[in-house]
Amino acid sequence: MMACPAIITGDGFVIRVLSHIDCQAQVIGSYGYQTLGQPGSIGSTLVVGLLTLFIAFFGIRMLLGPPPGARDLVFDVIKIGIVLTLALSWPAFRTLVYDVAFKGPAEIASVIQPGGSSSSVASLPERLQRASDDMVELTTVGTGRNIGALIDDEGPNNTFEGTALEDQSAFGSARLLYLSTIIGSIGLLRIGGGLLLALAPLAAGLLFFAQSRGIFAGWLKGLVFVVAGSVGATIVLSVQLAVIEPWLADALRVRALGYAVPSAPMELFAIMLGFAVMQLAMLWLLAKVTFYRGWLQLPEVPSRSWFERSGTHQPGVLATNPPLEQLRVERISQGIEHTISRERRTETRRLMLESSSMSSATSQGASTLADEPTRLGSTFRKPMQRRSSAINMRDQKR
Repeated sequence: MMACPAIITGDGFVIRVLSHIDCQAQVIGSYGYQTLGQPGSIGSTLVVGLLTLFIAFFGIRMLLGPPPGARDLVFDVIKIGIVLTLALSWPAFRTLVYDVAFKGPAEIASVIQPGGSSSSVASLPERLQRASDDMVELTTVGTGRNIGALIDDEGPNNTFEGTALEDQSAFGSARLLYLSTIIGSIGLLRIGGGLLLALAPLAAGLLFFAQSRGIFAGWLKGLVFVVAGSVGATIVLSVQLAVIEPWLADALRVRALGYAVPSAPMELFAIMLGFAVMQLAMLWLLAKVTFYRGWLQLPEVPSRSWFERSGTHQPGVLATNPPLEQLRVERISQGIEHTISRERRTETRRLMLESSSMSSATSQGASTLADEPTRLGSTFRKPMQRRSSAINMRDQKR
């Protein structure tokens, strides 16, 4: 394992702290990943077990359930390749994820905000260290103001000058906010990124199943927040240095000439407090953007056809807003609805005509039977066959 630089007080404090944090993050990310991803470790065992279950469930689906389509088959193969690349291949993981998470933010920040003449000579940690040294020097020389001076020397009531904060307290609080903002923001993003990179073998196997896919999505969003937050924090620190570097140089130049700078403590404290709040707000904003779920949905505007179908009339709205174009699905549904209603009306009309014709025929037949006279021969005809006496005697002899 690589040895991280020790932190000492005094000169080089900021550089050593940032170097140590970056070293610890790289150790956690690289060695943690290789430890969990090596054969026989917890991470590799978990990934192999989840892969076995995934293939077993796929085979059971092929045997008993409906066979998957070509699209599902291709996606499953791609999913297996992604998991094996993230969990068991350190060279590919280092190129695709590790270097992007640790080295990408600085390159992106340099493209977004090109440095000036001072940044072209010194790196960002060196500029931060130089600003901290200037604050210490300004605190040492002081403001040159007589704190016990009287406001009105000739007045009967001598009142002394006063400020909201003492000079030394304001200088000390300003440097405290400066150092804590740098260490807190950079440390959070670096250590958090290293931890997420170390857990990559465990998180990659969760991509196989839909029940655990949300955890993998959260892990991926965390990495995106680390990259975006590092870019945002670097931009804020660069702007802060662009503000305080000329300010500190001017304050030290004025004190070197022997003049007082009574407003310097409050100005420095206000700058540091404002940029500390700005750093927190920047991280909150980027986290809000990164972890937002779904698409932003705007309220739907009712179309003119809806008012016409519902029977409501809004002259003010219809006069100013042109009718919206109907969707194709809506036109098809309306056509089907009109066809069904037309067929129903045709069927109802046909049934009514048939019933009216049958009723008229029945009434005509009844009136015809009522007017026709009764035929006696047909009415009183005997159903039995007539037989003579000779025929009966013949049948008896047989």
